[in-house]
Amino acid sequence: MREIWIATASPRGRPDAVPVWFWWDGSVAYFTCKAGTVKPRNIAHQPNVVLHNGDGTDPIILKGRAEVVTAAAELERVAAAYREKYVDPGSGAQAAITDEDEVYRVTPRLVSAWSYSTAATKSDWEPE
Repeated sequence: MREIWIATASPRGRPDAVPVWFWWDGSVAYFTCKAGTVKPRNIAHQPNVVLHNGDGTDPIILKGRAEVVTAAAELERVAAAYREKYVDPGSGAQAAITDEDEVYRVTPRLVSAWSYSTAATKSDWEPE
């Protein structure tokens, strides 16, 4: 999966949902966005976000709190994962996280998934 959707709310309570590149490391999700744009402004006001795969047939929904990543080692780990995951098929160029980007970490408080558009198959996971 190349993109994941992030839903945020503005200071006025207006919803916003857009696709973003992301990396799931097995326990937390990371995504990037340009500093000063709508997403970082919304997150600064209300850090609780919803991430989802955008698939209505087999949805995966992650709810958690977005936090800016500042630790150099963690930023390099995410940058390396982006370089590996996002490669231009035509040129072979690898994605780069720039100084204009902010990296966010979302630790899930709840993950929900179900199959075949049937909420009856819903499974919830709440990490300890």
